[in-house]
Amino acid sequence: MRMMRKAALINIVGAITAVFLFVGCQSSDGNDSSEPPPETLRYRGPKPEEGTGNVYGAIWWNGAGAKGLDVLLCPDYSSFSGCSGEMVTAVTEADGTFLLANVQPGTYALTVRVFNSDNWLTINDGILSTADFVVEAGETLVIEPQSIYKLDLQPQKPRNGDSLKSGSAIFNWERYPDAAYYQIYLTPDKGEAIFVNNRVDNNQITAELPPVNCDYRWSLEAFSSKGIKIAETEDFIDFQVVGEEASCILQINGPVDGEFIPASGIVLNWEANPLAASYKILMWDDTDPDKTNILDFHTVTESQFVFNGALIPDHRYVWSVYAYANDGKEVASSEIFDFTVTP
Repeated sequence: MRMMRKAALINIVGAITAVFLFVGCQSSDGNDSSEPPPETLRYRGPKPEEGTGNVYGAIWWNGAGAKGLDVLLCPDYSSFSGCSGEMVTAVTEADGTFLLANVQPGTYALTVRVFNSDNWLTINDGILSTADFVVEAGETLVIEPQSIYKLDLQPQKPRNGDSLKSGSAIFNWERYPDAAYYQIYLTPDKGEAIFVNNRVDNNQITAELPPVNCDYRWSLEAFSSKGIKIAETEDFIDFQVVGEEASCILQINGPVDGEFIPASGIVLNWEANPLAASYKILMWDDTDPDKTNILDFHTVTESQFVFNGALIPDHRYVWSVYAYANDGKEVASSEIFDFTVTP
């Protein structure tokens, strides 16, 4: 019997149908067990049939076994196209355990349906890296208990597509059953994140939005009193700040993206941002195998930078600019542009 270390979980949409679409997730207790299952599983069932292997594990929600969840072992898996090939399925028992018996040897991904929804969570082994579960003939692979969460935490405002003014903005959401606290993530399309998993003990928080036109996104997670993640929002919620003079996106004037320019007399320039006290420029030689930085967040106070010397002909350079207010906070940035120097 082989043991498998615990892996993380990642949201994957349409694990079976390979469609990147969340549909409404309905709440469900999914928990008939009053006692949490043991943290270390031991398999005591029959051996697999000759030439095959078993997979044994457990799924938890809110610290206890989750009953009646579909578990899917996938031989061919892609984060973009989902599962394919001959899949093996099981349903979790009252204590959250499951057994996938007499599985053909090979490497598999493991996904779990989020209660009575069309959403699936796939066990991963890092950011966007699906965990590999290796099934061997004559062996039972034991997977340590995996804690899942629901995707039905409901934001109230702002909602998708809302337009706000800058300044104080209230963010609130429906109280989630069994939640002791929440974590909120809020970031502009360009500039510094406002909240990065900040803890909130009620269902509302106020944020100060900078006076720049910008697209924003936010999301929430709910945690039990034991610090167990039990739910999150189905997806990011997108809104925008409008009606301001400045934008969080710095507009590049030149060199424009993909431009070919002479090696000498090069000037990087961009539209000035009225909130900016300074700018920082990042530029590297993309032709150089080491990607050597030519400008390593070089600081200027004007909306341009003039090169005194020449750059290397036939080399491609990549650059971007970041704007900072007097308090040192990033208020805007450009897209990443590139140009090529001609002989």
